[in-house]
Amino acid sequence: MTILLNDKPYEVAEGTSLSAFIDGLGLKREGIAVAVDYEVIPKDRWAETILSDRLELMLIQAVSGG
Repeated sequence: MTILLNDKPYEVAEGTSLSAFIDGLGLKREGIAVAVDYEVIPKDRWAETILSDRLELMLIQAVSGG
């Protein structure tokens, strides 16, 4: 199935959790937030959030600096 992450398509297996998807991208969980169809999902719900075909995800990454 196909999902969009920041408007870029990704193929994922059915039953993939948000947690597994983020881990599969090699991203560190600190400093990021993920919205699924414009709803921010708390990190403690990532493992139970199962992705489905045509979902739109938005990943926001905090950067430090000044």
